[in-house]
Amino acid sequence: MNEKISVITTVFNCQNYLAQSLQSIRIQTFQDFKHILVNDGSTDNTAGVIQKIAGDNPKLVIFNNQSNLGRVKSLNIALKMAKGKYVALHDADDISLPHRLEKQYKFLEENSDYVLVGSDIDVIDESEKIISQPVRPQKNLDAKFSLLFRCTFANPSIVFRKKILDENGIRYEENYEHSEDFKLISLLSQHGKVYNMQEKLVKYRKHNDNYSNRHFHTVNDESTSVAKENIERLGIHISIEQTNRLRKLISSRAAVSDHLFEDVRKIFQIIRKFQINNPSKKNNEVLR
Repeated sequence: MNEKISVITTVFNCQNYLAQSLQSIRIQTFQDFKHILVNDGSTDNTAGVIQKIAGDNPKLVIFNNQSNLGRVKSLNIALKMAKGKYVALHDADDISLPHRLEKQYKFLEENSDYVLVGSDIDVIDESEKIISQPVRPQKNLDAKFSLLFRCTFANPSIVFRKKILDENGIRYEENYEHSEDFKLISLLSQHGKVYNMQEKLVKYRKHNDNYSNRHFHTVNDESTSVAKENIERLGIHISIEQTNRLRKLISSRAAVSDHLFEDVRKIFQIIRKFQINNPSKKNNEVLR
């Protein structure tokens, strides 16, 4: 029988954190999983770390790219190899706490109308010191409203139903090379409910070599494109420039005074259309 969960990790030049990261999956309280690791042509000692661990870890399935193909192609290779009912993301420099898989598996088993579950995280530095503890929307409609503008889930905390990808032809898209997570989560959210557990199940390591840090401007540009698509899916036309302004305004990063009235009016238009499509008594993200 296939494993219940396929954990997927891609790695490129992460020799300093990889052993601890892989060990955090190995010692999970839930053990019905396979851990798929795609080494994307690493040029440091990552291969040596993998070789040292591999023989002693029967749950680890290793695939070596002959050259560096990039994160998106490597993720799709891992998805193709995944046979589990659920897929769990785990990054090569992060730490999953021991009960993570058990708690997220139980949630999805008990809530068949949910397609994805994430969790809160601790953001840590190179020495595991906690530097922030972001709070994310918990409930389905709160999270979906937030997804109109930004990726409201911590990517290395998510677990989702594999059959939703297979039945709808969903994969990581190469034209969103640096915001592939936001795009995938947005697509998944169209096929069922989503939830964010208000419990810190992952330690997300922030350092200078983080993928998002190295490609910050590209990440922002691509994320703005995803947000534009999400808003237009409501039936509301919006330019890429205004989408970028709304993202900054909502995150309190900036307000462009020349467009403030226009942008606030657009936000209320989006809220109204979202509420019509998704009636609820209270949406915490709308109120915020």
